[in-house]
Amino acid sequence: MVKRTVLSSSGSLMMVKVELPKDFQGDIDRHPEEQLSYLEKGIVEFELSGEKRIIGQGETLYIPSNEIHRVKVIEECVIIDIFTPVRKDLLQ
Repeated sequence: MVKRTVLSSSGSLMMVKVELPKDFQGDIDRHPEEQLSYLEKGIVEFELSGEKRIIGQGETLYIPSNEIHRVKVIEECVIIDIFTPVRKDLLQ
């Protein structure tokens, strides 16, 4: 189960805390907002434009606008995502 908490959405920036369980696999995603993901805890495999990259605690990954991406959780994780501009679909 995905747990998202919007930490801030001021000006053109948004910060979201995402908590994901081990073995979670996200759907393919694509959005016009740029994204910077910081892994606060755990290990994940990001697939970005067909290339896979494993990142661990303390590492970051930049996802350009409209880039196809997906996440697979290897070890329960907490990700801090920063978006610009604000992702209005996450404000619900």
